[in-house]
Amino acid sequence: MRVPQCIKLPDLGKWLVMITILMVLGTACGSELPTRLPTAPAILLTRPPTPMVMNEKRSTEVAEVPTATQTPKPTPVVMPDPDFYLVLAPGIPLKMEEAAKELSRMAPQLFSWTQGQVVNGSIVKLSMNEGTPLAQWTYVIAAPFATVTDDVSLEEVMAGWQTGSNGLGNLVLDQETMDTYSSIWGSPSTNIQIVKSNELVDALWKGRPSWTIIPFDQLSPELKVLRLNGSSPLARDFDSTSYPLNVVIGVTGDADGIAQLQSNWTGPRSNRDPLKLTRVAMSGVTALGRATAYQMEIGGITNPGVIVAPVMQAADIAHVSHEVSFAPDCPYPNPIGDPIFCARDSYLALIESIGTDVVELTGNHVNDWGSHNLEHTIDLYETAGMKIFGGGRNLAQANEPALFEHNGNKVAFVGCNPVGPAFAWAAENSAGSRPCDYQAFYEQIRELREQGYLVMTTLQYNEYYHYQATPQQQADFKALVEAGATAVSGSQGHHAQGFDFYNGSFIHYGLGNLFFDQMDMLGTRQSFIDTYVIYDSRLISVELFTSLIENYCCPRTMSESERAQLLQTVFQAFWLKVSLFR
Repeated sequence: MRVPQCIKLPDLGKWLVMITILMVLGTACGSELPTRLPTAPAILLTRPPTPMVMNEKRSTEVAEVPTATQTPKPTPVVMPDPDFYLVLAPGIPLKMEEAAKELSRMAPQLFSWTQGQVVNGSIVKLSMNEGTPLAQWTYVIAAPFATVTDDVSLEEVMAGWQTGSNGLGNLVLDQETMDTYSSIWGSPSTNIQIVKSNELVDALWKGRPSWTIIPFDQLSPELKVLRLNGSSPLARDFDSTSYPLNVVIGVTGDADGIAQLQSNWTGPRSNRDPLKLTRVAMSGVTALGRATAYQMEIGGITNPGVIVAPVMQAADIAHVSHEVSFAPDCPYPNPIGDPIFCARDSYLALIESIGTDVVELTGNHVNDWGSHNLEHTIDLYETAGMKIFGGGRNLAQANEPALFEHNGNKVAFVGCNPVGPAFAWAAENSAGSRPCDYQAFYEQIRELREQGYLVMTTLQYNEYYHYQATPQQQADFKALVEAGATAVSGSQGHHAQGFDFYNGSFIHYGLGNLFFDQMDMLGTRQSFIDTYVIYDSRLISVELFTSLIENYCCPRTMSESERAQLLQTVFQAFWLKVSLFR
């Protein structure tokens, strides 16, 4: 039996429809001979009325859906306002700024670092050249090392600030120094070249002639410090009170805050602390024999040192390379004698008079009068309180460095003699100079550097009578730098030679004669004393004192033109472009 498919039912009342269908089916099944199911009339069903609830309020509450357990938020800790707000004026040096920030981190209840405007609260401000002094910052005028000029005036510096250049060349600054001096001198010329601080040295050398203003503690040997109005911060007797580039960082603001800052300040008080400064003077060849000794006998034993003594004595460690041994039986000197040298014991007074602290014994002539006289010589030096290196009573002592510690700076001296003669070399049981076992020498330099020493290294190299270093000489000296030498000095140099920089170290291939009788060439009369300036365990500068030997014995200060000629010559031996402003 076919169930009618046309019935459409409302959604509500489906149960009534089902009952009706069942009744129809039941009736049909009762017929014996069904012929055709008549079409059922359409059944219309209505939705049952919604029952009315009398006097009952409809609920408006919504059931809560369970949620995951939430961690209660901690109660915010309200920090009390600091006692003082710490503010910095424009141009404050970066190291001072970093120290101020560190103070606010370490003592937040006292100081809060801020760069914004303080509406309520007490202010303590670091300012330039005003307020209660907190620190002192020293700046210098510097140029590439290959610069002949030694002095500059404040007027010339100000002209460069206002125009971007002066007789020294173009002014190059890093941003920090530009900001500092802009706050002091006002806006500078837009022609000034601004570079990153770590690119300053390269920019100066590439842009020669050029110059800069730089914080004292950021100096490097590649730069030459120029005296400003006759004063140099490198000098031992430097007077900062009258120096034009000395900046005072002061504190202004709340009086109690100033007192708290002064008592809690752990940052730097200066970028030029005299207690971190060491000066090392290294000289060239000394041989107190022949015509030099003869002039000493005539003019006075200490007479040759009168001019150079102040230079050597201004150093904290003064070096002499004496190639001749003292001998009790050394005869009265012959001014035209042969090159077999000895020195009379009384001549030690000259070496003492100039303030010698360490004596180098790498010389070729130390055993001219026998190794027993070198032993006697070492006794004299040690009795006089001088240290030795580069030679000794035996090979073991000859290999030992001379070690110094001064103002927290550790300085080591090592040296060797690669050329002999063989009888000048120390042996296991005999005195002499140190032969160059280069591998052992390199290893010693590395070890000393690892121990924190600045290693002053010397070579009694082959002698050349010209300003240029040979390619092999350059390679051999640079190998010592690669081993860790802070500076390499050519002790062999009767003739003055030029300079070089390599891997951040300083090389002087030959310093010339200090006390010797070679008067036949200008280059053997010209002489250097190199003063290495060490600050806080770092070599920051090298000063050059130049002299000219007179009367076979006695160095004198060069004239301005003589010095300019020598500097130009030795600089051009390595660097073709030299700043000649004078």
